[in-house]
Parts: sequence; C-alpha cells; structure tokens
Amino acid sequence: MFKKVDAVPEPSDAAGGPASPTKPKASFTKSYGTFCYRFVGNRLEHGASSELLAQRLLRAGMDITPGMYVSVVLMTAVLGGVAGFALSFALFHLALKISDWYLYVVLVTVVCVAAVVGGFRFLVDSRIANRKDQLDRELPFTLSELSVLASTGMSPIQLIRRMARRDHDMAMTLEFKRVVYRTDIEGKDLITALAETAKQTPSQTVRESFWDLANMIHQGGNLDEYLRSKSDDVLKLKRLVQKEFIERLSTFLDMYVSLVLVGVLMLAVGAFLINALGTTLAGLDSNEVLLLLTFGFVPVAVAMTIILISIAYSRAE
Repeated sequence: MFKKVDAVPEPSDAAGGPASPTKPKASFTKSYGTFCYRFVGNRLEHGASSELLAQRLLRAGMDITPGMYVSVVLMTAVLGGVAGFALSFALFHLALKISDWYLYVVLVTVVCVAAVVGGFRFLVDSRIANRKDQLDRELPFTLSELSVLASTGMSPIQLIRRMARRDHDMAMTLEFKRVVYRTDIEGKDLITALAETAKQTPSQTVRESFWDLANMIHQGGNLDEYLRSKSDDVLKLKRLVQKEFIERLSTFLDMYVSLVLVGVLMLAVGAFLINALGTTLAGLDSNEVLLLLTFGFVPVAVAMTIILISIAYSRAE
C-alpha cells in the first residue's frame, strides 16, 4: 500500500556531484494515497501523536507523512466495513437464511474494520522489524569491514563514504548513504549526521554503534580497536539469539499440538454432539459448524503458527 524507501539520493564524493533523482512512476497505490490525503489527510498532520507516528514511519522506511498514513487507514477501513457488510448480508441472510443473521453481519463488519486497522499497524511494525533484523544481521560484518579499513589509516569521513559505495549488505549501506547525504548535501558535520541517522534507525544495536562512533570521532581514540571489540560483542549477541530460537521451537510445537490438533478435535466432537442432540450453536447446525471449522479455523490456526515460526526464525538468522 505504501511506498517503501529503498534508497536515498546518491551522495557526492571527490569524483563528482550528486546523481540527479529519477522521477517516480505513478501507480494506483500512490494515486489512492493522494486521494485519501486530499479528502481527510491534510487535517491530521499536526499534534504530538503525529510526531511519534512520523518517527515510526521513518524507521519503517515508508516515504509518507502521518496525515497520509492515517487518511489511508481510515478510508480503507470504511471500504472494508462496507465490503464486509455486503458479503456477510448476502451469505447469512440471503444464502443461509439464518434467523439471527444481523448478529453475524455486525460481527463480520466489525471484524473487517478491525482487521484493516490492525493490518496497517502490523504493516508498519513488520517493516520496522524487518529493517531491524536485516540491520542486525549485517552489522557484525560491517563493523569488521570498518575495522579493516580503519587500520589502513583512512579518516572517519573517508570510511563513511567508502561504506556508502558498497554493493553488498544493502541495509547498512543505505544507513551510511544517509550519513553521507547529510554531510555532502545538507552541509552538516559528520558527528551531527551520525547522530541524526542513529535516531531514525530501528535497530538499537546500530543506533548505539553510530552514537559510539560519533563519540569516538569527537573525543578521539583508537577507532580500529573499538570496531574490532564491538564486532565481537555483536557476534556473541547473535549466537545467543540463535540459541534462544532453538529453545523456542519446543514452545511452538506445544502450542501447535494444543491449539490446532486438540482444539480441532474438541470442536469436531462438539459438532457431532450438536447433531446428536438436534440443537444449534448460535444458529448454526453441525454441518455449518464443521464447514466453518474446516475452511475457517483450521487454515487460520495453521497460518498463524507458520507466521509466528517464520518471524522468530527471521530474527534468529
């Protein structure tokens, strides 16, 4: 839905000036976001909450304002609620002809609106987490490379510019490009550029590394020795995270067995009891309960388990 920031303008170096920016192509999502912003977004730009949201959007790498984000969420929630109402009305009232159809219509409509709002929030949290995980994965090797370059006698600004011209470890390379952009384009000193870039990064480890690097440049010291020790500390932390993930797999297995396998079995037994007693469950007979169980609860439960394991695995890489 939202445009993700994949690069910043190329910093200038000794060989020449900054590269001219290319004009972004128009897309449906951009047009939709512009429409939502013109409708309600320009009224939602100010306030303390907007500043906090703007910081989160920057850490997520999303090139939009808080007003545009909130306006898109509101408009999409309204559209999702209308769609949920129409589909649930056609299913429960016209197709299944359930006596208490209006309760299901209200429930589905509320769930659709909540799902849209929660989905957008999850989108921001997911992008922040993904950027953080990618930065944390690349940081130890970046610090090792910085240590090697620092041992050759390069100055701090030369180190940063050299790291910004790399063609690998793109997440960390992008952070160095932001530093160089602030120094070469905005005219700020290196210490200020490092501090401002550190505020926008989602990784606490990268943030501390940039702050420490700025302090080392300001106060003086053995930069090569600091980078080597910092790289060793980050690698030790990475090994601990991987060990915790292995231990956490047993928890996911217990959760899957208890919630998915045993839960599905108990619900199936309940459906057969409903059929034997000739009663209904909130207006649904045993066949309808089994259909909702088969095509609703089971796929969602399995998908949630897979998502949780995938998230934990990505953070342990």
